[in-house]
Amino acid sequence: MAPQATYCGNVHAAEDLESWFELSDRFAVPIAKRRCGPTSRPFGLGAWWNAEIVSGLRADQAACERMRAWFRDRDLELWTLNVFPYGAFHAESVKLQVYEPDWASEERLQYTLGVAQIAAGIVEPGRSVALSTLPLGYGDGDTRRCARNLARAASGLAAIADMTGVEFVLALEPEPFCRCETVEDVAEFLIERVFGAPDAPVPEEVLRRHLGICVDLCHLAVVGEDPVAAAVELGRLGVRLPKIQVSSCLELRDPATALDELLEFEEDRYVHQSISFDGGLRALDLDEVRVRRAEFERADGIRTHFHMPIYWDAEGPLGSTRAQVERFLAWPGLRADDAPLLEIETYTWSVLDEDWRPERDLVAGIEREFEFLDRALGLG
Repeated sequence: MAPQATYCGNVHAAEDLESWFELSDRFAVPIAKRRCGPTSRPFGLGAWWNAEIVSGLRADQAACERMRAWFRDRDLELWTLNVFPYGAFHAESVKLQVYEPDWASEERLQYTLGVAQIAAGIVEPGRSVALSTLPLGYGDGDTRRCARNLARAASGLAAIADMTGVEFVLALEPEPFCRCETVEDVAEFLIERVFGAPDAPVPEEVLRRHLGICVDLCHLAVVGEDPVAAAVELGRLGVRLPKIQVSSCLELRDPATALDELLEFEEDRYVHQSISFDGGLRALDLDEVRVRRAEFERADGIRTHFHMPIYWDAEGPLGSTRAQVERFLAWPGLRADDAPLLEIETYTWSVLDEDWRPERDLVAGIEREFEFLDRALGLG
């Protein structure tokens, strides 16, 4: 059985409701038509609504009805939402702001529950929807309050499920340099600090039903964590894995001769954490790699958090981790009835230099990613 597959809407610079409708019609609708084709198979979006959009929808029932009608009139479903970026994800400079507010804040909690409340009016009862979110936050923070707010989130999502019949799973997405860098880190935090908290105000069965982990293949490649082993371990631990973000990172195989090829990807919008293959060298961004080039030129190799089109790789010193993505997509667990949703998450098209951009038309580029995904899954 083939898993459901979509792409993440955070690739579109939809900073308000009107731009969301306009960009979704321009890109998501033609992509959906190409995916459905003559088979009339359903297609669901992987949506991203920032805090401004969510606030507007919560305050305006007419706007909510317009959103519901948009999906209904285009015969589209809503399969998942990315609630990681809270604000302007396509601003001139995002960098570390993408991790704000963190899970210790009331703003993060209310934003997330707001997304679920709106989505519950679109999704058919009986469906389960993953909400991928940040792994607590970046830098120091109140982890006790994070744990408490995640429990409150689970309680709120349980209430929404009781009222609407739509189940939401809030899935923490580990990322390099964050408080939880690996799947192991997130699982340990959930099990010890949330599920097993002696003073937990929410029953453990509710917490386990509505909290889980989202695996981003790019992030795991950068930190050197094996995604198949991580997925299998989550099954053993009874921690939900509702979504896999299919993505690849930059891989520099010969830093001694080609570091400048990697540094060409330095840009001002997103943070690009870089770690040597052996884990011994770590830099928060490519500008730090540039400053410490003498160290990084001696590395055994470097992987950098820069989401590349998943079909792209190159022979020679600089390529991507496409081969690791292909190995993961061959995992038999993805053919199970309860397989996680697959979501292509290449949000970096707008910051790729034109000399490197394999496709200049976004619809064609995303469709080519789907074609690669289908082949890797043995579907095309």
